[in-house]
Amino acid sequence: MARRLQRVPTPPRDEARMTLIEHLEELRSRIIKVGVAFIVVSVVAWFYRARIYEWLLAPSGLESLKFTAVASPLITDIKLTLYAAFLLTLPILIYQVWAFVAPAVGEVGRAFTYVLIAMSSSLFLAGVAFGYYAVLPVGLEFLLNYATDRYEQIITADTYLAFVTRFLLAFGIVFELPAATYVGAKLGLINASMLRRYRRHAVVINAILAAALTPGQDPFSMILMAVPMILMYEASIFIASFVNPVASEEETLPVREQYEDEEAERDL
Repeated sequence: MARRLQRVPTPPRDEARMTLIEHLEELRSRIIKVGVAFIVVSVVAWFYRARIYEWLLAPSGLESLKFTAVASPLITDIKLTLYAAFLLTLPILIYQVWAFVAPAVGEVGRAFTYVLIAMSSSLFLAGVAFGYYAVLPVGLEFLLNYATDRYEQIITADTYLAFVTRFLLAFGIVFELPAATYVGAKLGLINASMLRRYRRHAVVINAILAAALTPGQDPFSMILMAVPMILMYEASIFIASFVNPVASEEETLPVREQYEDEEAERDL
């Protein structure tokens, strides 16, 4: 009996188990913080739901939207409130996620964390603003005025607002590419020469992602999404060359050839 009682886990295993528990506790704590912030912002956004509705309706030029279900107006207002809360709590979400994963990638510095949070949040909001002011009015003008002599418009609230919010959310995600490139270049995972090498592949992938991210099935919306994605990829090349200035093979080839020539002359 005494021998069986002596068969207990060794201290290193207990320490590893406690480390895992501590990670889970930290994850739970950060999820709670994000959840509390999201709930608080949602309560505040609920009182501005009418303005949010008007803001999303403005690019279409429509005065009102129809609804076909009894609970559709209430559900739509809840969705709009949650959408606005997500946009406003995005910096907190990014900070908590990065603070949780940062120790796994080594010492990156507090300044890098602040720059990442500011860049990612600003780029996401810039993507939403670009989609709202530059792309959405043009897309809605084309879609809502297409073949009006043969089709009568019955635009419901759930379909229109779902289209607009997903469209703006997709643009916000697309504009996050430079921030992701900044992180990868800072950690030494990617560089500008690598991105240039896969530029043609990126064009094809961007076209596929544009077709997947756009809520509409028309090619016009896909083109409006694909063009900014390609521009963001080019901006990512510039950011990578600035953050992680690694010379490409094309840049080092003349120097390498000159060095080989000098070595050959010495051998002679």
